This record gives sequence, structure tokens and C-alpha cells, in this order.
Amino acid sequence: MEKITSLEQFQAVKGAGKDFVAITDKNLPKNCVHKTSCFEVKEYHFIQKVLTNGGKNGDYFFTDDYQKAINVFAKMKACQKCLG
Repeated sequence: MEKITSLEQFQAVKGAGKDFVAITDKNLPKNCVHKTSCFEVKEYHFIQKVLTNGGKNGDYFFTDDYQKAINVFAKMKACQKCLG
């Protein structure tokens, strides 16, 4: 699992259209892991959470196995829209 820290990295991951993105947010009761192609994985939200706010409330992670994210992060669930 790899932390996504730049817009270029986010765009490359999203553009590849394979594997998964885990999004953490300490203010939400649950966090979700998505397919990179999921419509819920938006550039605007990445910019706001990671670049503008410096990741103070959460981060984005790239993984080739969504189960890894569920195992690593206590509040992580599979997105019901793309993995449900």
C-alpha cells in the first residue's frame, strides 16, 4: 500500500483504471476503499483533503488488494457502489 501525496500521482492512479484507492477520514464513522474507476474517487476531494488541508483529517492510499486496506485501517469498509 502506498500513500498518494501529489496530484500527478493521484491522476496516474486514477487514469490507470485498475486496483484500488483507500480514503481515510478521521471525522467519519467509516472509511471506504474504492476501485480507482469509482465515480466517488474525485480529484476535487483529493485536492481538498490532501493538498489544501495537508492530510490533517485523512489521506489517500493506493493498493493492489482492497482487502489489505480493510485489514490495515480499523474503520475501512468496501465501497458499496463499486465493490458491493
